[in-house]
This record gives sequence, C-alpha cells and structure tokens, in this order.
Amino acid sequence: MSDLVRRAHTALFEHTSDGVLVLDLQYRLVEANAAAQRLLGESGDALRGRPISELLPQWTPPEPLSPEEPPREGEWVWHGTEKSPRHAHVLRVSCVPLPEGRVLVLRDMTAQAEVEASLRQQKEYYESLVLHSPVAMVTVNLRFNVVSWNPAAERLFGYTVREAKGRNLLRLVAGEGPIREEAEATARDALERGRVQLLTRRLRKDGTPIDVELLALPVMVEGERVGFIAIYHDLTELRRLHEQEVAHLRTIQSERERADQLLLNILPKPVADRLKNGQRIIVENFPDVTVLFADLVDFTRFAAQHSPPDVLQVLNMVFSIFDQLTDELGVEKVKTIGDAYMAVGGLSLPRSDHAEAMANLALAMRAEVLKLGDQLQIPLHLRIGLHSGPVTAGVISGKKFAYDLWGDTVNTASRMESHGVVDGIHLSEAVYERLRGRFRFQDQGLVPVKGKGPMRTWLLLGAQ
Repeated sequence: MSDLVRRAHTALFEHTSDGVLVLDLQYRLVEANAAAQRLLGESGDALRGRPISELLPQWTPPEPLSPEEPPREGEWVWHGTEKSPRHAHVLRVSCVPLPEGRVLVLRDMTAQAEVEASLRQQKEYYESLVLHSPVAMVTVNLRFNVVSWNPAAERLFGYTVREAKGRNLLRLVAGEGPIREEAEATARDALERGRVQLLTRRLRKDGTPIDVELLALPVMVEGERVGFIAIYHDLTELRRLHEQEVAHLRTIQSERERADQLLLNILPKPVADRLKNGQRIIVENFPDVTVLFADLVDFTRFAAQHSPPDVLQVLNMVFSIFDQLTDELGVEKVKTIGDAYMAVGGLSLPRSDHAEAMANLALAMRAEVLKLGDQLQIPLHLRIGLHSGPVTAGVISGKKFAYDLWGDTVNTASRMESHGVVDGIHLSEAVYERLRGRFRFQDQGLVPVKGKGPMRTWLLLGAQ
C-alpha cells in the first residue's frame, strides 16, 4: 500500500462522521476513532482493551465471518453506556471482517429515524383524513388514472375502490358528450395551471347527473408533479338545503308581512313603524285635524235577524270598502267600534286640505254603502259626523296595542254623527268654514247637541 493510500485511510478513519471501532478476534477494542469516542462518551485510552459486549451490550456479534464475506448490517436502539447515559438512539452497525479481527462502523440514524417516523405519521394522518373525509377525494396520476378512491367517492359516484382503481377518472365520472368535453378541458387546464376550482357536473355509475364543486390540486414529490388530488363537494344536498332555507326565509317574510298587515289594521303606518322600531310610548298633540264617525243605521236590528257569520260578512265587506277609500284618499282609519267606523285626516299624514279629504271620504262612503245594500238587497244606511280641531293621539299599550284619539274634537265629531240623519253627513261649523265654496250644504240652523248645547250645523250634500 502506498503512503498516499495509507494516509488517506488514516484521514478517513479520524475524520469520518461515523464511529469506527477496530476489534480483535475476541471482540476486544483495539482502536476507536474520534467520532466513536464522542458517541461512547469516553477517550480512546479508556476504551482500548474493553470487550464490545461492555460498550454495546445490546449488540449481538454475528456468526463467525471470513474476510471474503460482505459486511453484516443491522439496526437497533442504543441507550448509551453506563458512563455516557443518553436518550435512545437508533444505530446502524456494519460489521466488516478482517483477517486479524473486525471493524464496526457505527452510524447514528436517530435523525433519519425521526424524519421517517414523522413521514409515516403524516402519511397515516393523510390516509385517515382521506378515509374519513365526508367529501369525495380521488388521487390520480398525470394520465388521470385513479390511484386512490376514498369511501366518500364510493358513496358519491357509486363505484367501489376495486372498480375505480387504475381506470381513467374522466371515463368513470364524465361519460360522453358535453360533460366529457368539459371534463377533458378541465383536465388540460389542471395540467397547465396546476390548480383548478369550478362548479360543474359529473355522472354517477347509474348515469344520473350530480352537481359538484371540483377542486383539483397537484401532488408533488421532491418538487416534481406526479399527479393530482381531485376533491368533489356534492352540491345537490347543499342546493336542497339552500332551497329549504330560501323557502323558510320566504315563509318568515310572509309571516312578517302578515303580522305587519295585522298591525296596520289597528294602527296607522307611521305609528306601526315607530312601534316596530322599539318605541313603546307614543303620545302627540295635533293642532288641526278632521275626525269622522260613521255608523250603520239600525244595524242592531239586522244583526238580531241574521246569523253571526252573515252579520260578520256584511261588516267585513263594509269596512273593507272603507279601508280602501281611506288608502285612496290619503287619510287614516283609527278604529272600528262594533258597527261604527272612525277615521281622521291630517294626523300621521299631515295635509292642509284634511277637511276636504274627509268630506270626499264621507261622500264616497255613503255612495258605496248604498250601492252595496242594493247589491245585497238588504237595508244599509249610514249616519256620518265630521268635526275639525285639535286632538291628542297615542298608543295605549298593554297586552294589546290600541291607537286612539282624545279631546273635544273627537267628542264633537261623535255628537255630529249621533245627532245626524239617515244617509246624512252632519258637519260642525268648523268643518263648514273649511269647505265653504267648494261643496253644497243644507243649513240645519241651531241644533241642541248633548253636552255641547246649541250648535249651528250643516248637512253635506255634495261637491259644487
């Protein structure tokens, strides 16, 4: 052996990162390099002459080896020596036979073992995730042949793992025709861009279509793309749930509108809006409005002669007409009291011509009731009273909401109705002064009014 080769062997012995132990035929230590001394935690002088069974008690020497045989290798967990206790290490031991003894090469595989364990753990985690995923997950190679097919894919597409594995994914779930053409275009797009996400349609084994969200992600090994994982979210169930949610929201909206309409049946819209916004105490003074009371004449006798459903039907028809008229004329219904109807102009919807609007309402109410009576062939007649002036308006809230008006104007309007004539529209002087010149009247002179004394009043006959 040349000096160069001998020096190279010596340098390799001293500077290699693997521990090297030179043993005689009795497996006693002859020499240990620097790496072996660090691993065993003792100097070369302390190690020389000691049996290997003391230094590596867990290691069993192989059967006798001849120098012609290849090295014997094995891995085992080493916990150190008594003089150098340490955490468990994984050692790979190579035993090289020599004519005069043996050479042991010790390679610490702990870091590699930890990496391999981590990779195994990640692989098991991934496989568990795929196995138990509620969404279909399919792994394909670059030719789009199926490599893995999870249970969710079986449930979604109807193919078992045995039926799907190794087959072309596009042939499995895209069939022929437009769906297949789109699937092939998507596959080309995935190859070019590496990632694709879209809403599309695929086919089950039985040929039925399913709407899915497809996410195709590349599978990389050492920086090189080797395939794709295709994740399919079944949109059929999501769309069914969405449709249920939309129907539920429509029902809620319908019920809300119904509740709003019921509220509007007893409250003016501005007041109802304030209540819905959380305001609970509503009391206001209005300096000038016109109040109307309308009463069905002798309706008590009609009610006594007819069944309750018939009576209720007639009242509903009359008051529905009145409600429509108030909406058309821009005035407000306040409430119904038995067979009487109360309305007001210029309250929540301020207007300077409230008296004229209420006069038009009274004329229309009278005409419509007479027409309805002719249609139903029953006696339907009204007494109507009007008065203008200040009122207090507010909501009485308890278990039920009630909107009402208070004040002398309300009482006077009620007296105008009760002191009126059948099919007559009885006006106070306050209303007459506001309407004079635009309507025709009949002067009633001084009329003794209960609680008020003599008042000059008029009957409204019609427009000029």
